[in-house]
Amino acid sequence: MNETLERRGEVIRFDDDGLAQVRLERESACGQCGSRGTCGAGQAADQFVRLRLSTTLSVGDAVTVSTSSASVVVAALLGYALPAVCLLLGAILAELYAGNDATTVAGAALGFVVGLLIARAVAPAALGDTLAPSALPDHCRHTFHPGAPS
Repeated sequence: MNETLERRGEVIRFDDDGLAQVRLERESACGQCGSRGTCGAGQAADQFVRLRLSTTLSVGDAVTVSTSSASVVVAALLGYALPAVCLLLGAILAELYAGNDATTVAGAALGFVVGLLIARAVAPAALGDTLAPSALPDHCRHTFHPGAPS
């Protein structure tokens, strides 16, 4: 079940710190979407990622950037669900303890902050380097054209 999420891209530059900046191709699913008339995602700005690449790659090379879908799910749960659950727990405990609105709001805020801190502390152990994307050279004969459909 450990599928990978992949996007094609182009190396646009190497920074002084050794990281490469890669411009990712836009998704081409907009034509099939039922909301294509009202959604602005098709006109969204280019997406960029910075990552460590092999030294054999150079500016202009096409690459495939991939990451594990399971690690994206774990990161989303840590970043979104854990703080939200802690917010609710903080509000419930404050309501049970004091029973007034000001304390409930303060408890919710405190619970949210505690949830963020827990997520930040647990993330390195839970994710390690699994969330870091990897990039492989694109050996097929595909020329990258920003904004063009794949």
